[in-house]
Amino acid sequence: MLMHFECYAYDYDPLLLRAQATLFPKIVLLDQDVNVKIKSRELLVLVLYAKNDLENAGLTKELIEKKYKHTNKNKMIVKLVMYDDFNESMNATAYFLLKGPGRSVEQVSSHAQGSNRITFSYDYNDFESNALLSVIMKEKTYIYLNKKALQDYGINFLPLFYKIVKVIE
Repeated sequence: MLMHFECYAYDYDPLLLRAQATLFPKIVLLDQDVNVKIKSRELLVLVLYAKNDLENAGLTKELIEKKYKHTNKNKMIVKLVMYDDFNESMNATAYFLLKGPGRSVEQVSSHAQGSNRITFSYDYNDFESNALLSVIMKEKTYIYLNKKALQDYGINFLPLFYKIVKVIE
């Protein structure tokens, strides 16, 4: 039975959210420079969410932590940050963007781009706000890579990654 979570007018597909939370940390580890972005052996992930969307953010955090408490030699720390509370001093290894206002998504994407960090968006439409990656489930599950954003972010993934993604212009 497929259930939908709704909070603050945002509708989430729990199957898609689960797939994204499972794939996102694996993708982060495919960044060839990920070790430079890890501090004190902690891989810090910020899950950004809109006001009144704490339940879905908490679910995302729980799904990520359930699978990835540790990655090889590093501990994965997942923190929840409301878009309204985000500031540029919040340097993370990567950012998971739940649905939010376009200007907020753009702010986080711009910060991530400037520090060569991955942004992974729940919503495919966030590519317009320069998000880097998203996963979409249709008949199959697809990982989409924003080609324009990749150039802006300056991230180099392991060559295998480019063989499994669908690139959008």
